[in-house]
Amino acid sequence: MNTTVLRPDRSASNQGPFQDSQPGRSSTMKDFFISYNGADRAWAEWIAWQLEAAGYEVVIQAWDFRQGGNFVLDMQRAIESARRTIIVLSPDFLASQYTAPEWAAAFAQDPTGVQGRVLPVRVRDCQPGGLLAQIVYIDLVGLKTRDEASERLMAGVAEGRAKPEVEPDMPALEAGRAPARRMGSEPPWPPALELTARVAGNFFWRVARVGALVLVVALAVQAFLAEALPAWESDRPGALYGTALLWGVLVALVVEALIRWSRRRGKRRPARGGST
Repeated sequence: MNTTVLRPDRSASNQGPFQDSQPGRSSTMKDFFISYNGADRAWAEWIAWQLEAAGYEVVIQAWDFRQGGNFVLDMQRAIESARRTIIVLSPDFLASQYTAPEWAAAFAQDPTGVQGRVLPVRVRDCQPGGLLAQIVYIDLVGLKTRDEASERLMAGVAEGRAKPEVEPDMPALEAGRAPARRMGSEPPWPPALELTARVAGNFFWRVARVGALVLVVALAVQAFLAEALPAWESDRPGALYGTALLWGVLVALVVEALIRWSRRRGKRRPARGGST
């Protein structure tokens, strides 16, 4: 696993946990103070080792609180000298009444979590409550290998965005669903106007055809009656004209009916084709 080294290791074997390697300086800010319960010492030391191997500076009780020192003062200096506090989350840690003050001091300096001063690492199955429940933790529970745990730990403690170095794989494209109902072409706008124009056009030409036929037939009948019955034309011209008009209307209606019947018959007649 490739781990990016964020900070050079400034520790020295002859230095105390709260001293800097440069002469004239009595203290320096460490990167992490690790708070843990005694039952999780192995986890705490593994976490500290991973962090220091990556270049971070760490203060941990198992390595830095030596015999002859004042435990309370050492704890206070460790908390004050570390920028961030890692708490090793486990059922024993949550049940202990001595570990709470260790992370509470860091929490008081960053209650909103903007600086990330309190960083829980869950190593055993447990559910933190109270204020700890509001802090997002690094979860090592359920991982299968040491490399997975180390990689997740390093990713969790890194500050800044968690953008990967390589482009993520594109998810598989889903096949599109067929439309439930196939839509036809878009109707012309507005459809009512086109329908009205079509109906009006058909009606106009039908009236014009019938009117012309009535006029032609009426004139023909009038000429025939005037030639055959000249007395009727001179004595009763209105009756002659009415009779001619009536014949014109009757003939026109019959012709129109024949035209419509012929068109309907042509539409219903099946097309002939193919070999028998």
